[in-house]
Amino acid sequence: MFFFLRFSTRSDRISVPNYEERYRELEDIRTECDQARTLARDTYATETYRISSEEHSIARDFFAQFLFDERVFYNDIQKYLSNQIPKVQNRLETDRLAPSFHCDLAEHCLKRIQRPIAYPIETCIGLLGKSVREEGLFRIAPAHGKQRKLVTELDLQLIDKNSKLIDLGYDAHVAASTLKQYLRELPDCLLTDELLPQWNEVPSLRLLFL
Repeated sequence: MFFFLRFSTRSDRISVPNYEERYRELEDIRTECDQARTLARDTYATETYRISSEEHSIARDFFAQFLFDERVFYNDIQKYLSNQIPKVQNRLETDRLAPSFHCDLAEHCLKRIQRPIAYPIETCIGLLGKSVREEGLFRIAPAHGKQRKLVTELDLQLIDKNSKLIDLGYDAHVAASTLKQYLRELPDCLLTDELLPQWNEVPSLRLLFL
């Protein structure tokens, strides 16, 4: 506005061609700019107020609905997992090929192989059947690699009960040391108070392998 006032009071305005006409044109342009600015400001305020007024419906239709859908989704997952987890646990508990070492003796015998004697014990004793008189049978340490290999084979139950040491490439010390390792790594001590009377009867039993 200052520009127009200054321009209208200049002493040389008479010397400017079409002064009055150009002044009116500039005045019209200024008026249009003011009107456009006012219209844009009103439009911005209208949209802002409209969004604010629709905040509740937006929260209900989008955010709240999203939360409801999330709840349904996770409830379905919870139901599915609740149905599947017992099946998985039962399969894990009854899996015959689960590792035998570090496993509870009762769990191994009753749930997994369903036999009265543990597979590693039965297998190692069967392998030692003709080697009970071997010198230093439970004293001399075997080759570490051989023992580790036998342990993994026992974990996977790969050895048939009728197998022979010579056929498997082992000596008696490997089977004896592996048997000691299995008994040593049992979660619960084998010589419990509950089984003490039965262990006291062992000396009176007939030696089956002599």
